[in-house]
Amino acid sequence: MTTSYTLAFDPPVLTATGHPRTLTLTAGTPADLAQEVHRHARGALGSRTVDVCLDTDLLTGTVLRAHAPVAAFTLTPHPAARGETIDGHRGRHSDPALHGYTLDDLHHISRHVVHSDRWHNAADIEDRYDTAWHAIVEHLLTASEPPTRHDLFQAGLRGRDQAVRQRLQAHGYNHHQPGTGTRPRFEGYWTTTAAHTPSPEDRIVDRHTLAQIWPRLTPRQQDALNALAATGDYHRAAELLGVTPGTFNVLVSKARRRFLALWHEGEQPSRIWGTDRRVGSRAATTPAAARRRPPTRAVARRKGRPQHELVHGKASTYTNHACRCTPCTTAATDQTRERNRAAGAVPRRRLTVSQLADIRRRQTAGETVTAIAAELGFSDTYLYRLLAGTRQPAPDPS
Repeated sequence: MTTSYTLAFDPPVLTATGHPRTLTLTAGTPADLAQEVHRHARGALGSRTVDVCLDTDLLTGTVLRAHAPVAAFTLTPHPAARGETIDGHRGRHSDPALHGYTLDDLHHISRHVVHSDRWHNAADIEDRYDTAWHAIVEHLLTASEPPTRHDLFQAGLRGRDQAVRQRLQAHGYNHHQPGTGTRPRFEGYWTTTAAHTPSPEDRIVDRHTLAQIWPRLTPRQQDALNALAATGDYHRAAELLGVTPGTFNVLVSKARRRFLALWHEGEQPSRIWGTDRRVGSRAATTPAAARRRPPTRAVARRKGRPQHELVHGKASTYTNHACRCTPCTTAATDQTRERNRAAGAVPRRRLTVSQLADIRRRQTAGETVTAIAAELGFSDTYLYRLLAGTRQPAPDPS
């Protein structure tokens, strides 16, 4: 026998209007009840990876996500489940509703429609269930002959698909040209007619601030800023005021710093950030500047520096030109040795060719490399590399 329950989550699941959502489920066994709670928990919490712990005696439980409790729930049996009578009927879910189908049959078909959806399962599961239910009931009420379960299932699928299309259309999806994004009229409406209008606060504040700060600038600073605004060029503005370009730049810089100090009155003024693009619009004021070629053309016509023959036997050739010939390598080694000697560095000890031959003789006689290395004051790794040929000994002194 199936029983209906009202499912309530804590914290509650709210609808679009902000009211707690009322969830109803029907189950006949504790396993079915736990499965129904799990289905509703997935839709309410918007996650597929949730677990449900249900106490069938107290009809309470906890929803877990990643083994951590995220919500509690309570099941309240409907009055008909306690043996009471509603309108004089008992077990009305098993009574035929229309064309021989019961409410339980409609419930199972609606559940089948919801669980068969593999593409649009991101929506709320309650809304998807209600859509399938209403589509099935509408088809059942309008059918002139008793429909089959397959007919009701297909009606639920059509209602589900139509609801998805309407939802996508409300968000601007282009059904006529799939894969091309949103419809042009949709973008045009939401980006122009219904676009967010910026606040006029910035423009009003800028105008009032300029009217308050401008009289507090010096007359020379006002003249410099007016000349720059009128000409749009630093050199022509300096000529208009009859001052040198350097003097004009100083006037503009002091005017800007004073403006920032008055803007942040009582606070730490900010630094002057950004670049005035009018700096690059200076006109050619001298014949030499008028004959100056653009930098890009000058680079294109440049023939490059002449190639010189390398001078071997110098440390600079080893360093700057990566020459590894014997004269350059010897010169770089001598330079490094002289630099280390001048800095007071202790030269590194190396075994000579004759010493390495003596070590080979002693090793052949039975002495260990470790004992020989300890006696000579070298590491055994250094001796092993010399014996293996991966390191070269120093030449014998002449």
